[in-house]
Amino acid sequence: MLDFRPMTLGDYAWMKKLQEASTQTACEYLPGNIYLWGENHHTQVCRLNEDFFATYSEDKHCYCFPTGHGDYGTMFEALMRDANERGIAFRMFGVSEENRSMLEELFPGRFAYQENRDFADYIYNAEDLINLPGKKYHAKRNHIAAFLKSHRWEYKPLDEHNITGCVDFQEHWFAANAAKNPGELAQENKVVLAALQNFFALGFIGGVLYADNAVAGFTIGERVNSEIFCTHIEKADGAIRGAYPMLNQQFAQNALAGYRFINREEDTGDEGLRRAKLSYYPAMTPAEFLAVMI
Repeated sequence: MLDFRPMTLGDYAWMKKLQEASTQTACEYLPGNIYLWGENHHTQVCRLNEDFFATYSEDKHCYCFPTGHGDYGTMFEALMRDANERGIAFRMFGVSEENRSMLEELFPGRFAYQENRDFADYIYNAEDLINLPGKKYHAKRNHIAAFLKSHRWEYKPLDEHNITGCVDFQEHWFAANAAKNPGELAQENKVVLAALQNFFALGFIGGVLYADNAVAGFTIGERVNSEIFCTHIEKADGAIRGAYPMLNQQFAQNALAGYRFINREEDTGDEGLRRAKLSYYPAMTPAEFLAVMI
């Protein structure tokens, strides 16, 4: 069997190297994302030569579409052999349209595919999130104008000087909102605090928005490759009108102008989150499939 195990911080360097060298751009492949959510999703990782495998077993055991420098046919055979040795059904998560075509070419008719809309990433043109152009972003610009009119504000990169203030903000945010959805928000709070605690070890980039000399929100993400950045966390004071769109726009303008695209991850089927993500008009929402061996 393959040597799958939970990710540690010591795995970050080799995982990041293989991830950035690959063509995979979904958030499931990012080492920072895997580290933060690994416990929740029961994620395990494995390195085989120059190939990178991952499994998720939150619900049913499922392999992530592999990535690396090796031959894909050999990678799939290794994963299918692993499933057989474990006595489990072979299921593969994170299959894109391109991946699906590859699977069909290598193993024609051996898989059934189920589209997984809830886990399709939202990918935006960076210039759109920076400039908010045209009528479709009119409401966003209005909220930002209201924020600018009502507050003395400042944006700063998230660094060693202000990270403690972000921890304090998150703890107060959680205390004020936990009752709305105790279980889910408790899990999220643990992840956000872990992101702040391991911010530098995981190579994260972040930004902090201030209103009237107090933290009004912060955001954290990581580089996918030279063209794409992925935003993992965005927290703002919902009572301050315009705090969220202002934080989003300032982070894109100050930290992400060198990227072509910004991946803001999936909506997990949450209708409110889906509306919010669609309101920024993604350039693409690539289809994602679950492949099950027939």
